[in-house]
Amino acid sequence: MSAQTPSRTVVSCIIEHGHQDVLICRSADGNDEERSWEFPCGLMEPGESHEAATRRVCLERVGLTVVVHTGQPPFVAEFEGKLATFRFFLATGTDDAEPIDYAEVRW
Repeated sequence: MSAQTPSRTVVSCIIEHGHQDVLICRSADGNDEERSWEFPCGLMEPGESHEAATRRVCLERVGLTVVVHTGQPPFVAEFEGKLATFRFFLATGTDDAEPIDYAEVRW
């Protein structure tokens, strides 16, 4: 990996519902065998806080309103072929999730 500085930030959220279930989403990319399971994630927009980006991504991608509780320290990794800063958050969901931007969602 090169020493370049990431130019974008990816936010992702581990969402708890009912103190026992966690939301997992199946990618809509590729065929059934290639689709991976992941936590809801997306790119942060310019001028947006990490927490606001997390709330927006969850609403846009799985139709879920979340309450963000805790953020984890950032780390740098490759995302879609480019370096990105990742921020993970823990949250609770207040609605039912739907697969807006994913092939499938499960609690």
